[in-house]
Order: sequence, then C-alpha cells, then structure tokens
Amino acid sequence: MVRKERDSLGEVEIPDDRLYGPETVRALSNFPYYRFMDRRIIDTLIVIKRSYVKAFTSKGKIPKDIGEIIIKAADELLKNKNELDFPLKYIQAGAGTSTNMNVNEVIANKALELMGKPKGSHDIISPHNQVNVGQSTNDVIPAAIRITSYFTLISLSKVLGKVIDRLDILAKENAWRIKTGRTHLQDASAVTFGGEFGAYAYELRSFLDEKDYILTRLRRLNLGGTAVGTGANLPQDVRDLVYRNLNEFYSEKFIPAENLMTVMQFTSDFNLLASWISNLSAALIKMSRDLRLMNSGPVAGFNEIMLPAVQPGSSIMPGKVNPSILEAVTMGALLARGYAQTVNDASSQGEMEINVFTPIIYTALMEAFDILSVSLSILEEKSLRGIKINSDYAYEILLNSPGTALLLNPVIGYERTAEIVKESREKNVPFLKLLREKKILTEEQIKKIFSPENMLNT
Repeated sequence: MVRKERDSLGEVEIPDDRLYGPETVRALSNFPYYRFMDRRIIDTLIVIKRSYVKAFTSKGKIPKDIGEIIIKAADELLKNKNELDFPLKYIQAGAGTSTNMNVNEVIANKALELMGKPKGSHDIISPHNQVNVGQSTNDVIPAAIRITSYFTLISLSKVLGKVIDRLDILAKENAWRIKTGRTHLQDASAVTFGGEFGAYAYELRSFLDEKDYILTRLRRLNLGGTAVGTGANLPQDVRDLVYRNLNEFYSEKFIPAENLMTVMQFTSDFNLLASWISNLSAALIKMSRDLRLMNSGPVAGFNEIMLPAVQPGSSIMPGKVNPSILEAVTMGALLARGYAQTVNDASSQGEMEINVFTPIIYTALMEAFDILSVSLSILEEKSLRGIKINSDYAYEILLNSPGTALLLNPVIGYERTAEIVKESREKNVPFLKLLREKKILTEEQIKKIFSPENMLNT
C-alpha cells in the first residue's frame, strides 16, 4: 500500500509502512548509488534536532504537547533503529540536504504516529516548521560530522592504546635480547628487540597526543550559523539552549565556533583529521613491513621472530604459513590513506559560503576509522599478542654479521676494518672467524669489543 504526500514540487507516492516522506523518495530516485549513509550521522542528526525542538519548546515557540511528542519520537528512533526508514546513499546532492530532510520527515511522521495521526499530516507536525526549526542543512550536517568524528576518534584511540600497551610489554620483555640492526636492508650495528618494539610504541603514542588537539578543534561547532553563518532565523538565547541540551545529552562540552562562517566555509579540521589518519596508517604500514621481514623465512629469511599461525598460507605448498594478519593490516592502512586523500580532495572543493561535498568527507572519514579500528584490533589480538622471539638465532647471526665491524673502527681503524669485511664477504667466511684466523686481536679483546654491553653502548 502507498500513501500520497506533497512537497514543493508536487505529489509523491510513498510506501505506507515507511516513515520517510516525499523528499526522501525523490532522493532515492535521483541517487541510486550502492552504499547507505552511515547510521552514526543519522543518530547524531536526531540528537541535534531533539536539542533544537527542546530549546524552542522551552521558549514557548513550539507548543509544549507538540514539542514533547517530537522529543519522544526522536528518543524512540534512537532506541529502536529501523534502517529501512533511512534508505539514502552517501553520494547525494547539496551538502547532505537529502539526508537532513530524510531525518526531518522520519521524526515528524514518527511523532504523528505516536499521536495516532496519519503520516503526512504536516499541518499538525511539519518536517520543516517544527523538526527543522532554526536549522539549515549547512549548519547541521557539518556539525553532525564533527560530533560523530569526535566520538569515533575517541573510540579508535582506545583501540590504538591497546596496541601501544602490547608493544610496551614486548619492549620490556625483550629489553636485552639483541639482534642485527639494518639500514638500507643491509646489516648494521646491533639493536635490541625491545628497542624495536619500544620505537613502535613511542611513534604510535604520539598519535594519542595529537588526538587531543584534534578533539579540541572538533568540539567547535557551527550550529546556529544556519544557511550562511550569520545566524539568521535563530535567536541567540535559543542557540544557547541548543548547545546546553546537546551537551546534557552527550555529557560533553561542545561550543559554538568563534567564527561560524569560517567553520561553515572551510573544512580544515577535517583535513587535520585526515592527515592524522594518513600518518597513523603510514606508521602501521612501516611497522607491519618490519615485522614481516623479521618473520621472513624460516630458512631463507630473517627468522628473528615467529608470528602466530592463523591460517594455512598456500594452496600448493604444504606447511607454509604467511604473515596474514600483517598483510591485512597493511592493506587496511593503504585503503585508509586513500580515504584520507578523498577527504583532502573534497575539502578543496568549497565555494563561497559552504562546501557541498561534506557527505563524501564524512563517509571517507568513517570508512577510514572503521578500517583502522579493525586493523588495530587484529594486530594486537592475532599478531603482537603471540609473537615469539628467536633470540639465540638472532644473536648468532649478529655475531657473524659484518654490521658489527664498526666496533673495530676505534681499535684498528676504518680502512683496515673495511678490508676485513670485504675479505669476509668474498670468501663467505663469518666476520669474527676471519678476525680470529688473522689473529689481529686477542680472544679477550674480541669478547670485550663484541660484548652485548659494548655493542649497545651501555
């Protein structure tokens, strides 16, 4: 069964069991893309509209019974999520106008349903006049993106914190397990496994520090700017109540931006967040590559660590086990960097008072967040948590590596040391064995020079 509703363009047929209205139906026809608008921003928009209606009702600008039923409708929609009422795709026109009106229509019709009135009775409750009161797509959509990104960044940071904690444990447990360092993928002077893990932890921890600054930027909203940032159609005292209601709901401290026009026109804070995502992803790619190299082998590679076996690695080579988790983490991080670039590109498209490409800015941010959240979770749970260190083998390789030869520079000089290293490689003889054969140093000198303490300068 269908019902008929009208908008400014005329009459539209709507499935009678759906709460959305004519503008949603038109958008469904106009933008038949493949991915739905993320539910998180829908919920944020419902909270924003709830805050506005509550503010206008308290000021007597909406009748109390109407305001209360709209608030009740919003609360029920937040509690009982029906995805079928929010069917729009994330690629759409006009800075999210379609999604904004979808939410307005659903709230209005839900309120009418609670009153026992027919859907579409907008002479009683209007999507425009009551639900969208004092608002514009141009301020509620960017504000909803900021709020949703704020909470999603906090959630992602908690997952990142678990990875850092695990790396700290590995650093402490392996503080004195020594291995060959490598530069240009060539043998270099000694490092410890603990030092490697500690460096990873330190790098990732810097993103938690940067996160705090980004959160302060995201707290600044353009709610109250309405269409162009001037605040027309929203009295100052009502705006103050909107922020109070919003903060009471979230138990947070969102504030109006000092310049509403700036926050409406420019999406620099989303660029900042995208850069954070891109840089974190780059760090994860580098760390994953290192761990894959250390795990390589087991015969013809580094074989310094053993990663947990999570699945067979080959359909033709029996017993082969691949670093599957790290490969997935790398792919996820590469994809997240692509989404971050989409944010940057879309952010460059602002014109005059607004940027109309905010729907893909939002979608790209959420996709990147979700990918990184999964990647960090499996990295900690299925890879880092079960790492085993081949410390004896790594130490043996180190002692026979020409990378340790630099310790001879102060004793016999750079040129003489280089000659010995060259001869060692040409004859395929371990460096220390050749050193002993030539009797350049005593055994006592060799043990002292190539002791772990001296190699690590401790």
